[in-house]
Amino acid sequence: MTAGAPAPPLTGSSEQRAKAGANGAGAAAGGEAADATLAAPQDEGTHETRNMLMLGCIFTVYFAFRSGALVVIPLCSKELLKDTVHSDFSPLYNLPLGVWFGMDVLLATPNAYLMRKHGRAVGFTIGGVAAFVGSLMAFAALRFSETPVVTFVLLNVAVMVMSDVGMAEFVRFAASEACTDPARRGKVVSRVIGFGACLSMIGPACASAVQQLNRRNGGEVLHGYSYFFLCTAGLSLVLIAASRMLRLPPMNTESVLPAAPLCTVLRRTPVWTAIVAQVAVQFAMVAPMSAVPLVMSNSIHGLHAADFRISGCIVLHVLSMFIPGFWAGNFIALLGEIPVMGIGLLIQSASLIVCLTGKSYAQFYSGLCLLGIGWNLAFVAGTMLVVSSHTIAERAKVTSANETLRFAANGVGVILASTLTWDVLCGTCLAVLAPAAAVMLQRNLRAVDGDLVAPPITASKGLCSSSSSSSINSSSSSSSSSSR
Repeated sequence: MTAGAPAPPLTGSSEQRAKAGANGAGAAAGGEAADATLAAPQDEGTHETRNMLMLGCIFTVYFAFRSGALVVIPLCSKELLKDTVHSDFSPLYNLPLGVWFGMDVLLATPNAYLMRKHGRAVGFTIGGVAAFVGSLMAFAALRFSETPVVTFVLLNVAVMVMSDVGMAEFVRFAASEACTDPARRGKVVSRVIGFGACLSMIGPACASAVQQLNRRNGGEVLHGYSYFFLCTAGLSLVLIAASRMLRLPPMNTESVLPAAPLCTVLRRTPVWTAIVAQVAVQFAMVAPMSAVPLVMSNSIHGLHAADFRISGCIVLHVLSMFIPGFWAGNFIALLGEIPVMGIGLLIQSASLIVCLTGKSYAQFYSGLCLLGIGWNLAFVAGTMLVVSSHTIAERAKVTSANETLRFAANGVGVILASTLTWDVLCGTCLAVLAPAAAVMLQRNLRAVDGDLVAPPITASKGLCSSSSSSSINSSSSSSSSSSR
């Protein structure tokens, strides 16, 4: 039959005509399936690029929000309580930040299971809405309340609401799940985090800018801080919009192997060592960063709360936290997760030693810069270690436990940041990094000896079970070796 020629009429019995029609329909369906198969990779690649951009935008806004709050909240609390607490340092100054991180601890597990049931995009959207509402509450309290103590209480309530923006902490897991090529996941996660460097400086820069404008116009100090939260309300709308533009694949909650009890999972060497390292790295970064605004304003003569040199130090720190992310994935691919984790811990330790040498601009800026670089390398490597330490069925349990402990470390860090002196705080952070380095070294040595490969998980029920197997399958634990 020539191309374009009309098909001859069907003849024969009704059975023959039906069979011919079925064959034609099957051929058409096969052609459509083939076309869909050819189009799928292109659509998949387009969605992956879009997802990575949106996830990077979400993490950028989140960290701009959080780093700006780290500048504003201690100074704002100090202003509110100046007639009640007559001291340069007090745990009350960082109490709202402590409340924030305490809420992170309480919400980590519910958020992980919410995302497992409804998807990452829904979770990120809920976090953005909470940040928007909480920002407006903080703005209203600081702008219109006339009683300092009542305003301080209302600020803590607003922080409790906006704390659900911590949903964005799951961005790195979403990026790993959305990457279709397992070999590229380390690079993708590091670049999504690195994308945060583009705009995250807006947070601390905005904190100083609105206060400077307020001072020039003769406004009250608290009014300047209130305008910062008006800006974060706008950033929250960007986060919501980016969340709605995501086209993430459904979370894979099915696994060939059943989920082991949480206590059994946490007893596995790949799991607990990865979590211990991430908690230590987080504490050693958050505590000095939270202390810098108060320490600089109290230690350097002539600095006021709205000085750009304070927010500039935080901006440099935030840039240092994110920019190395563009290359961290390459380092992991070249050296492996554990060596990169070790390098990050070493750089963080060096930064704390620099901070211990004095309280000049050079020492604050160089110390916080090194602290950010070390955190990025250790954080990205730690994320990959956590992701590869468990099965898909156990992901909600492991990630929620990891985030809960990290947020707890954040909460302890911010309270200590306004309680301990600068030198004691830096020394404490050094002491916390030591056990993390020790467990990573031990894990690397065991991986070289081949001791981390374990048998598959057996089925079990309940939260803890002594009869459950304490290991993951070899495909999950193979990434615990020191190099890829």
